[in-house]
Amino acid sequence: MDNSISRRQFLGAAAAAAALPSVGASASAGTLPGPTRWPGDRSAAISLTFDDAMQTQLDNAGPILKKHGLNGTFFAITGPSSTWRKRPDDWARMAAEGNEIASHTVHHPCMLKAIKPHSQDYTPDMMLKEMRDSSESIISRLGVRRGLTFAYPCGDMTFGSEAELARNQARYLDYVAQYYFAARGYNTWAPVVAEDINPLTVPVLGWTVGRDFPSLLDQLEPARQGHHWGVFVFHGVGGQWLSVTNQTLDELAGFLARHTEIWTATFGDVVRHIQEAKALKVRADESAAERHAFALSWPLDSKVYDLPLTLKWTLPSAWTSCTAQADGRPLKCSIKVSGGGKTALADVPAQTKSLRFVKKQA
Repeated sequence: MDNSISRRQFLGAAAAAAALPSVGASASAGTLPGPTRWPGDRSAAISLTFDDAMQTQLDNAGPILKKHGLNGTFFAITGPSSTWRKRPDDWARMAAEGNEIASHTVHHPCMLKAIKPHSQDYTPDMMLKEMRDSSESIISRLGVRRGLTFAYPCGDMTFGSEAELARNQARYLDYVAQYYFAARGYNTWAPVVAEDINPLTVPVLGWTVGRDFPSLLDQLEPARQGHHWGVFVFHGVGGQWLSVTNQTLDELAGFLARHTEIWTATFGDVVRHIQEAKALKVRADESAAERHAFALSWPLDSKVYDLPLTLKWTLPSAWTSCTAQADGRPLKCSIKVSGGGKTALADVPAQTKSLRFVKKQA
């Protein structure tokens, strides 16, 4: 008999055990509120990301996303010949519309021999300069204050000679971490399981080049069914290299806009949500027949991790509804009925110290 269990099964069992009340704890104390898997208790998350800061992204992808009320993440090459330099007002407009402008280095160094410059020719100082100069260009141009994210050119996570590849992989991750709070790969294809995320090596759903809308839905489906996060990667839209058609992106964006049970958000915001939800600390602070209060602790950097979290709390059996307050200010609170019980959902701003639920009188 195979008695082995997966890492996730082990951690799940450990978490369940840790959540049990201690010996002698009052059963009437109720449960602690906790973050929903995705904001608004949605079922899955999707991010639309675009590499290389291409003209067709400004001319075609941006307007398509705007048409459907969506935002994407655009990983920009910031070198002298890039649209980042040639069309600065357009990139500023994209950012003002809510899109995330992120880094794809200055010159796009790549291990592929067909693409220059070659990462094989890079020294550690050269690669560190790519990280620093790209981040500084984006911050100075757009005034970004929430932190930046990054995508590895060609998906390569190392550089230099064959003899230095292993050592330089560790260096590369360190350089990325110095200037960015999360990074997306390209060569690993899988939905992102929130509990297992490595924020510096986030995988993607797969190649999109030449695909039509039904095949993109096939890529999306494992994330949707598993309640995970799927990251799409696009390059050209309606032209240029590695492209999809305008119609394909338009159909995908329309699908996501209609299916509001899927949270479509920028790459950086999904990482923020996952990391905040994992780090949040909640403890019971007050318990009475008519009210319950909880103390919250947010240990992550508040300049970067600033998203509200949807917290779910199981109502006491004698309650039919409630109101909610965050640090004494009223919060919108909805009631969800499932499995014979009722839960309250409240979007709690980041850095809230006190959350209180008060029984609503009939």
